[in-house]
Amino acid sequence: MPRRALALFAFAAAASLAAAAGATPLDSTREDFRLPGTQPLSLAQQISTPDTCAPCHSGYGQPEVEPLRAWRGSMMAQSGRDPLMWAALAVSNQDAPHSGETCLRCHLPKGWLEGRSAPEDGTAMTADDRQGVQCGLCHRLVDPVADAENPTEDTAILAALGAPVPAFGGAMMVVDPSDRLRGPFDLIADLGSDPHLPARSTLISPFHSSSALCGTCHNLRNPVYTRNDMTGEYELNADDTPADPTKGFPEQSTYDEWVASEYATSGVYAPQFGGNKAVVSTCQDCHMPDVTGKDAALGLTRNDVPHHTFAGANTFIPKVLPFHPAFGPEVDADALAEGIEHSTAMLRKAATLEASIAGGNLTVRVTNETGHKLPTGYPEGRRMWLHVRAFDAKRSLLLESGRYVFATAELTGHGALPPDPDHDPNLRVWEAEQGISPAVAAVVGKPAGRSFHLSLNNVRLKDNRIPPRGFLNAAFEAFDGHPVGAAYADGQHWDDVVYAVGSSAVRAEVTLYYQTTSRAYVEFLRDENTTTAAGNLMFDLWDDHGQAEPVAMAQTFVETNDKIVLACQKNVSRLQSRYRKDQYKEWSRCYQRRAQGLSCDTVTREQRIAAAAAKLRDRLGGPRDAACSGKSLTPASIGHPSVCAAPCSQIVLFDMTDLASCALCQADALNSEALNSAYGARPPLLPSVVPAAALSCQTSLDDAASRYAEGLSQALTGCELDNAIGRNAPPLDCSTNPGAKFASAKARGDSRVARCDAFSGLSGCATSGNTAAVQACMANTADVAVRPFVEVAYP
Repeated sequence: MPRRALALFAFAAAASLAAAAGATPLDSTREDFRLPGTQPLSLAQQISTPDTCAPCHSGYGQPEVEPLRAWRGSMMAQSGRDPLMWAALAVSNQDAPHSGETCLRCHLPKGWLEGRSAPEDGTAMTADDRQGVQCGLCHRLVDPVADAENPTEDTAILAALGAPVPAFGGAMMVVDPSDRLRGPFDLIADLGSDPHLPARSTLISPFHSSSALCGTCHNLRNPVYTRNDMTGEYELNADDTPADPTKGFPEQSTYDEWVASEYATSGVYAPQFGGNKAVVSTCQDCHMPDVTGKDAALGLTRNDVPHHTFAGANTFIPKVLPFHPAFGPEVDADALAEGIEHSTAMLRKAATLEASIAGGNLTVRVTNETGHKLPTGYPEGRRMWLHVRAFDAKRSLLLESGRYVFATAELTGHGALPPDPDHDPNLRVWEAEQGISPAVAAVVGKPAGRSFHLSLNNVRLKDNRIPPRGFLNAAFEAFDGHPVGAAYADGQHWDDVVYAVGSSAVRAEVTLYYQTTSRAYVEFLRDENTTTAAGNLMFDLWDDHGQAEPVAMAQTFVETNDKIVLACQKNVSRLQSRYRKDQYKEWSRCYQRRAQGLSCDTVTREQRIAAAAAKLRDRLGGPRDAACSGKSLTPASIGHPSVCAAPCSQIVLFDMTDLASCALCQADALNSEALNSAYGARPPLLPSVVPAAALSCQTSLDDAASRYAEGLSQALTGCELDNAIGRNAPPLDCSTNPGAKFASAKARGDSRVARCDAFSGLSGCATSGNTAAVQACMANTADVAVRPFVEVAYP
């Protein structure tokens, strides 16, 4: 890297250092920040760098799965380069000398373990250290809690520690002193030998499938404080004294939040998070979802490969890192762009937004779909809020709250009080605010109250962040993570916000925003930094590259005119049905030729299917969509949650372009099941060649599959439409197949199956044996697949 850039970033001017001398608020020492676990300079073998993993774990033709590529785009790989961390580190060291030790051990663990955290400003760290939380570190972690299921080697490792690790958090990690790699799979059994020999060896580690591993760093307590159990206050420790790490001030409690959630206790059905896994329970289930592929060039194809995206919520730092004068040359900009996409998708799965207008009020419900608070993690500058606009029938604006001015990066009304003209009494911002108590303020020479001085803060002033499923007040009080300045009932994992909009309100726009960091915090880091250039550098990166623009997590448009909503739903249904017919026709033609032993024109097939899909996208979410996007409707406006229904739950439903993707996916899924019922094969796989004597029956089964899919989808759509327009009074439960339409649709399919005299030599439902059984099999297959198909238009 350029010498000037390194100097600009890392070193303080001599004058600044001299000016700062003697002005230290705390007389802290390195000993004050010593925590249990593996200590620096205690490893027999150094942590290997990611380039040693690259030959096997990248570049083998599966870029969407390859662990190293996904990791490079994540904040795990950038934790040692994060310019916000470096700016905060400088201020922390100014406030409490040697406190940078706690930052470096989490963000640059290789350098910390190998003794380069002295000095605590990080100037001894190397480019290899800046690769953050890297492969060699995670795959050498040892469970600090003895367990018979863990490798036998762990017994000696834990016995050699100076003191046991009392809790998960604070980077109190236990690391195998030898370069023995650990993971959840039995590679030796899978491959017949250890792929890491002779340089290393491989051990099976259940710990690597446990959320406790993530808790190693994603729980942080400030060790210069100890909670007084009598008063509940966090008090400064005696100088030069290691503290009880379980009683420090809780800066971040993400792991504790998960432990006290329903995700940890029983798991939650949330296929949008888990990839190939429908019920998620651990941190890895959501942040390393199961995908299909190989995790190494010589690995086996599996359905449970952990995708190493580590997707979180940070879209800001990956955007600015390529422009960092010192670190920019070290990063992969393309991988970071993919990481931003993963994080944006994660944010749009994290919350469900509902809104309605009734009785002169606009009521908005934000539901937390995650396994921790929303938002969670680092408290400074991190926030989530609602932007709301309500209109009357003439489209005149009645109310606006939560307006963000992108040009100045300011949230209108945030922190303003009456009679400030920017005061917004309706503004709802979810955030955590910390501060300094009067007793500590008297010692450190800082004002008491709200503070960005993270290493000095010892009071939780506000925490209205939305709790996760399974929330219990008592459980959160146990780790001092209970709401402050807000009230949530036991079991409540949502927040309702009511806006008085008046009886003339008929429409509303509602957007839920998330922001990684605020202008106020970036300016604080710039202005308070007197020892390095990191604060100014952070501000310049922020100012030059989007100012940490907020991400729209969810949006909905409330329309009280039911005719407008219904017109959109009809549009969705009509377009989806048309595409399904076209797609089935092309695959059916191909399958019929294959059954005769002939080849099909795959190029023409794919061109025609692509043309049909493009037509749907043009009219749903595209330039010719007058019924839905043209009326400013969103998927939530017609009743959708944040994701498409299974088996298409990987599609996040933010706007109508996403609903178009959902419609196509569900149509493909319905046709796939229909074809499989007739041929015993799903696209893109081709069926077996059929004996000549059975070809006539095969054609009949193909026709039956099409009629079951078409007839049942039309019947279910008709039922839902009749409910929507009030023709069914009271509304019917369409899932129970009411009315003659369903029986008539099934009969049309049954009649085609009845044309077969025998089913010998055929696959799919034909293996059921007799006419009645084949009819039931094909009808049931279509019935199951039709429901999520119809839900695209009528959720």
